[in-house]
Amino acid sequence: MTLENISAASYITGLLRQNITDYNSVNRTSTFGNWIFPDKPKIVKLLSNKNNFPRISVESISQVTDSEMGMSCTEQLESVNLKITIWTVRDLVCSVVSTEDESHEYVTGINEYELINLPTSNISMITGTASGEAYTFLKSTDYQLIDSDSDGHSDSVGWLGVNIPDNGTDFNVSYQRKASADELCRFIGHEINKYLRDNWRLWDEHVLWSYHKTGSGPIDFDESIGVFKYELTCSFQGIDIGDSI
Repeated sequence: MTLENISAASYITGLLRQNITDYNSVNRTSTFGNWIFPDKPKIVKLLSNKNNFPRISVESISQVTDSEMGMSCTEQLESVNLKITIWTVRDLVCSVVSTEDESHEYVTGINEYELINLPTSNISMITGTASGEAYTFLKSTDYQLIDSDSDGHSDSVGWLGVNIPDNGTDFNVSYQRKASADELCRFIGHEINKYLRDNWRLWDEHVLWSYHKTGSGPIDFDESIGVFKYELTCSFQGIDIGDSI
């Protein structure tokens, strides 16, 4: 099957819109509801509101013929190269992983409990049982988020000894991993690569195949407009890609 009446960049844009998480979706304005486009964004216009970010552009770099399908066949096997860029601004912080009510059993005398989804940026709530009653524990009074192994990343709940869960009872932790700037772009870039790498064989249309990542990495911060970028380049193969546009 050929990819007709639509560019490879537009086709991949549609798939990414359906399968990549928008970590700032709750704050986007109706004017800029979509955040993934098959062209380069109008950055200066978007800078008026940080919630227009993060932004993803999918651009065609080149398209070449690999081989003809046969002497009597006009179809050609082609390769298309794409550049996928993730854009964000300095002051935007997003929760990229949220964990709700992760359960831990409290044991008297043990004051540190490592969380599962690491690294952790913020604990939003801990609930449990204290003195036989349901209780919501207080941050900085009852507990704090700590770096238990001194690797520079917060990873555990540290109980401070004021109000603590009853021995042998479960306490439930809700927490988030946040990202901004280069880290936010990198996180989304890795998510895009994983989706394309793991799923191109499953696409029903079978119009593009043989995904290859040809490069990836952060682009130097643009001081003049305050924009961070991460770039992923990749290639696909297909038959007569984009014919009849």
